[in-house]
Amino acid sequence: MHWRRRDACTPRGHVYSCCCWLYVCTVTVVGDGADGRERILQAALLAFARQGDAATIRGIAALAEVSPALVQHHFVTKARLRDACDDYVITYFRQQVATGLDDMGIADANFVDAVERSSVPVISYLTRILADATPAAAEVFDALASLTERYLTTDGLAGIPDRASVLVAMQLGTMMLRPHLDRRFGTDSLAGEGIRRRNAAVLDLLNPTLADPAVMEQARKLVQSHSEVK
Repeated sequence: MHWRRRDACTPRGHVYSCCCWLYVCTVTVVGDGADGRERILQAALLAFARQGDAATIRGIAALAEVSPALVQHHFVTKARLRDACDDYVITYFRQQVATGLDDMGIADANFVDAVERSSVPVISYLTRILADATPAAAEVFDALASLTERYLTTDGLAGIPDRASVLVAMQLGTMMLRPHLDRRFGTDSLAGEGIRRRNAAVLDLLNPTLADPAVMEQARKLVQSHSEVK
């Protein structure tokens, strides 16, 4: 995987970096057509998000519509399955950021829509491990902050590591405080019109020089285009 210098940011998809922290939705559907291992991972992300460590292999298997034996075949134990979920979250963000920025997927509406759908279990899981303060939470947070550092400009009052850490904390905070945002918005802040309003507010608050101006402008156009389609 190849990374750019610190001269870009991402748009849609909460936990990428910078603008890529903007978008996410929350539904509870495991995608059809995925292979057994992928189905199990997607189900495990949702199960751990809902139940934390109380989630069971049997319950995850039922959600994935596979046998408990298949779960054990791929992951052996629940602990290893949870480790796989942690790795999946980090890899997911790295891959989506690379496609969104390095390959300019941000300008492709199909890519953006696909990210919004695929990020569902990832964001749900991430929010839960942060709330539960699991041992993996620190590792995931650090990985996201390091990922964000790569896409920030060098200009600023604070150093890049500080800005990246605060930006990640801010964006994760909006997810963990979602009930309050929903109440203030009068609608779901992580779906439909609510997520577009949220993203517009985030972009308004971000320093336009935080990342590459061209990418920031593309993110604004993306939000505006979705606001116009009702």
